[in-house]
Amino acid sequence: MERAGSKPARARAELLCTDLASVEVACALGADRVELCGAVEVGGLTPSPGLLDGAVSLCAGGPEVVALVRPRAGGFELEGARELDALRRDVEAAGEAGADGVAIGVLGPDGAVDTAAFRALVVAAGSMRVTAHRALDHAPDLEAALQAVLDAGASRALTSGGAPTAWEGRAALRAAAERFRGRLELVAASGIRGGNAADVLAATGVGAIHGSCRTRSGAPPSRDALRESMAARGSVDGADRRWTLDRADARAFVRAAHGFLPSADDAQGG
Repeated sequence: MERAGSKPARARAELLCTDLASVEVACALGADRVELCGAVEVGGLTPSPGLLDGAVSLCAGGPEVVALVRPRAGGFELEGARELDALRRDVEAAGEAGADGVAIGVLGPDGAVDTAAFRALVVAAGSMRVTAHRALDHAPDLEAALQAVLDAGASRALTSGGAPTAWEGRAALRAAAERFRGRLELVAASGIRGGNAADVLAATGVGAIHGSCRTRSGAPPSRDALRESMAARGSVDGADRRWTLDRADARAFVRAAHGFLPSADDAQGG
């Protein structure tokens, strides 16, 4: 939180990383945070222990490491006490691995935040900072969802303002930034890249942005390779290619955030 009369802080840049090569790039570019996850093609899942350990080691003395905790693809409603227990154990494992924070999100049958489950996961996080991830954008009332995760102990919230992209949700993000200033760090997310990052920051008044800045790596598979993949696995999704961080785009993203000095009124706590 900015103190009255102090020099405003630069905005914070958070990069989504799904492999260690991307984490290395994020560190080299001076990103403030890395959100680590696996299976980005299904919206992101809990990273493997090896990936998390490697990222924590690479980021020592550099960006914070935030581990996504999401055990499966699909919706955000828990499938009973066993799934909550699995989430709790994943949160605890992230802390034991040395993560600085976790990103979590659980919704009830009505789409609102499952506050009891969320609070239980905050307790499991211990000293780690807790980010409410974009499950919030599926809630019927975004401001009520933000208030619920704040009351349950979150310190950050990742959101596109309830819209498909942060730019489309800029008015809602601006309203939320004004309402939660100094109490909950809002991190604008979805559709933000190096070319529009400064515009999103200016339009929303948030003090942090999240981006994947991703690109496909590897050559497209040949027709023969596709047939072999289908025969072997029954699927060709992602055959011989993967998502990774686009260095040039990520550099522009970080520079846009670090060159943006929000006004004292716009600066978010964090």
